[in-house]
Amino acid sequence: MISILGCGWIGKALQVYMEAQGYTVQCLSRDMDVNQEQGWYNCDVLVIAIPPRGEYLAVLEETLGLLAVGTQVVLLSSVSYYDGKALVVEGEALVRRLWSDAVVLRLGGLMGMDRIAGKYTAGKTLPHDSMSNYVHREDVVGVIAAVIVQEVRAAVLDVVAPVQYPKSEIFAANAEKFGFGQTVFDSLVCRGKEISSGRLEERLGYTFRYPDVDDFWG
Repeated sequence: MISILGCGWIGKALQVYMEAQGYTVQCLSRDMDVNQEQGWYNCDVLVIAIPPRGEYLAVLEETLGLLAVGTQVVLLSSVSYYDGKALVVEGEALVRRLWSDAVVLRLGGLMGMDRIAGKYTAGKTLPHDSMSNYVHREDVVGVIAAVIVQEVRAAVLDVVAPVQYPKSEIFAANAEKFGFGQTVFDSLVCRGKEISSGRLEERLGYTFRYPDVDDFWG
């Protein structure tokens, strides 16, 4: 059985996909007592898909304390790890300390369907450009599925589409395509880390369904 902690935009899509592949999948309740009573922590795989906010660290620690030895744990983290986002960094460290063979997937910016890059900054001014480092939701689900099926353990993998662009290019193209306002950049110098999916592709033998960010929205 696969249990998912956090059935939001990614977790729910993962549940639908894995059930279609014949797996038994359970979305955990917010009530840990209910989860225990139903035996949902007695799973083969736990996917942690909750956002790093609020009582994030406490929830991680309590949840991992309820799992049986040998459970495959997959933590959905974020490439904001490289920017030093405190709860992301602390969450990864906690999970890897408590569950030494956990798989950590550092997800890029989640895009696809109605999540359109540039839509949420239309008409705004940003201080500088940066590489997009985006990933399509279908590929996030595909990568998680590959990790589960291959029973991968003790890995830290960056999950971004192989072909990225400066945000200024993507935002401008989408503004024209979808008719929303342009985002203005004070500087077109790209700052921040450019993320690569090379290690992931090599480790999993995974082929991205949407390898080019420019193709995310048709």
